[in-house]
Amino acid sequence: MTVMEAYKKLLKEEVEAFRKRGHEFLDGTLTRAEFKGFSGGMGSYAQKETGKFMIRLRTPSGIVSREHFGLILDYAGKYGLDKIHLTTRQAVQLHDLSIDDVCDIMRDAIDQDLFTRGGGGNFPRNVSLSPMAGVDPEEVFDVTLYARQVGDYFLRNATGYKLPRKLKVAFSSSASDTGCATVNDMGFIGVLDGGKPMFRLWLAGGMGGQPALGIPYDELVAPEEVLYYVEAMVRLFMAEGDYTNKARARVRFIPRRMGAEAFMECYKKHLEEVKKECQFDGITPLVWRENVDSEKVDDAAAESENPLILPQKQEGYFTVILHPLCGQLKLEEGRKIQEILSDIPDAEIRLSMDEELYIRNLSKDEAEKMLKVMEDCMMLSPIRMSVSCIGTPTCQAGVNQSQKLCQAVEKAVVNAELNEDRLPKLYISGCPNCCARHPVAAMGFSGRKVKVDGVMEEAFDCFIGGHVGMDTSCFGEKVGTILASQIPEMIVELGQMLTKEKKDYMDALTDGSAAAVIQKYCQA
Repeated sequence: MTVMEAYKKLLKEEVEAFRKRGHEFLDGTLTRAEFKGFSGGMGSYAQKETGKFMIRLRTPSGIVSREHFGLILDYAGKYGLDKIHLTTRQAVQLHDLSIDDVCDIMRDAIDQDLFTRGGGGNFPRNVSLSPMAGVDPEEVFDVTLYARQVGDYFLRNATGYKLPRKLKVAFSSSASDTGCATVNDMGFIGVLDGGKPMFRLWLAGGMGGQPALGIPYDELVAPEEVLYYVEAMVRLFMAEGDYTNKARARVRFIPRRMGAEAFMECYKKHLEEVKKECQFDGITPLVWRENVDSEKVDDAAAESENPLILPQKQEGYFTVILHPLCGQLKLEEGRKIQEILSDIPDAEIRLSMDEELYIRNLSKDEAEKMLKVMEDCMMLSPIRMSVSCIGTPTCQAGVNQSQKLCQAVEKAVVNAELNEDRLPKLYISGCPNCCARHPVAAMGFSGRKVKVDGVMEEAFDCFIGGHVGMDTSCFGEKVGTILASQIPEMIVELGQMLTKEKKDYMDALTDGSAAAVIQKYCQA
């Protein structure tokens, strides 16, 4: 039996233990909290609706093979689901399943090299990655290999981790930081140092309650040494993390307790020990992939005026961005994508942290055909491409219906016939946990409850002016709290103001006119 075969056997044994505990939860033997403590590490949670469960399939760094894409769609169809959810961590979730459905999917997926282990709970989560890594004209080198190596390392060790809480690692291939490296527990951004590929490193960032920007590391990291730095962070987290207070059991609270300088000294001590004790093989500098094998049509190199068609650094190749409403990809839409890709052998699927599919390695004609076929079911403007966590009634931690708000905004914008391109993409979190990264959004919302005339109502704190970039990441300013029912109206009024004054949203942020509109709707 190979190492991988033995590992898969162990995972399947865990699945059957999980199935037993799931039924104990359903019959009342286990509390919801007790079940959650076990289920998260399996990549599954009980939904708020009685008897329903979700499963999170770890598509590593958002890289989805054709086979896995088809398999996920097949699971949805087999178990009576009409959609799949693209997450803000480049994974896929299936909802409204029975516990036995969840376990059956887990077992079958293991045989197909598609895993759920460590998809939740106190484990390293899916390693995030710029969705254009490897094809981005602005990147200095392709960081894909290193993200995959870290993800594989985490997966191999998933059954043995005893972390205080979750750990998130990110890789970005350019200064735009589309992998959000600067706001994760640990983040790497590719740079050149005298022509040599290297990484800049950020530590102890993160979203959630009391978010933090990452602390820049004072040395560059050689790509072949990435795993040493990752293992050092794992060891520091286990040694210094808070195992008693869940609210402060994240890496970002450690430098707040000991100070940033002492934190860095502690990290370097662990790094020194790891380099003495460990020997990681198989990490070599990545060879640039300048082109794929086939040749595209002659006119493919021409520029596209559509902002959803991105030119690749490989001449003649393009990437298309597909964004289903609220990240909910309908089964029929997925089948359409599958059918189109069947005639394009070089095409690749990547998932973004904005709940999007990036279809890569297309000719200009193929890209335009893809958008034309999918335009009736995909969002085509920034405001309609807004990002929403799953929220209530699905998420256990959810406070508000973030998906409902996202849908209501889209409907209001369509009905108002606005110049949509002037409005920003919204990032909507159903609670303060920041799954939609609202603190670093140009406009973000965080769910809460407020009392109006003695009745509790859904409301959202509104944040403006946030941004993510290699040296420019910043948190947005909280403008105030708005009733969920009034946010679509506020967005429409904002769009009308922008159209009348011929401004885009970023201009209106600078001169204060956007804040003035928003504040009209804020609760006193």
